[in-house]
Amino acid sequence: MTKFRILLIVFLLGCVVFVSCERVPQMLEPPPMDPIDPPKMMDPPEMTDPVIDGSPVVINELMADNDNTIADPQGDYDDWLELHNLTDMALPLTGLYLSDKEDNPTKWQFPEGTEIPANGYLIVWLDEDHDDENATEGLHANFKLSKGGETAMLVDTDARGNQVLDSITFEEQETDVAFGRWPNGAGDFQVVLPTPGEANKAE
Repeated sequence: MTKFRILLIVFLLGCVVFVSCERVPQMLEPPPMDPIDPPKMMDPPEMTDPVIDGSPVVINELMADNDNTIADPQGDYDDWLELHNLTDMALPLTGLYLSDKEDNPTKWQFPEGTEIPANGYLIVWLDEDHDDENATEGLHANFKLSKGGETAMLVDTDARGNQVLDSITFEEQETDVAFGRWPNGAGDFQVVLPTPGEANKAE
């Protein structure tokens, strides 16, 4: 009887070992996953180029009747217009234009190599004097400003379609009185102290 029990126990143990060995590969396999939609990738955010709000160079100050305020390099008291560079880098003005006529925006072109310094100022003498226009000192445009009022424009290059970059329309001006942006470089035009080549100052 004892031998029979021993044989039965051995047989049962063998069955258990056999069944266990059969189940090991199944136990090692990962459980089946329910089919699901692949994860959706979010579209990357749209990247846009930085855009400068308005022109980096603006008409900042002008004097339409300069009788005794400041002389040009040749000693003449001409009308004048001041440009201001709003950026931290020097900017080329080659190919840009100044004009006082909306129907002729390309009236006077900046000479080759003209540059305005970083955060700086540039004076253009508006004397309509062709001798001074070719002078070696100073920039001399081929038109004057009207004391009775008109429009002055800064115009982009031919390659960029001659868009108006900045303009100012003014009414009748007084002799030796400057008209400029206040606050400097960004505000509306009003009567200011004459400061050609420097930051504007309120009167």
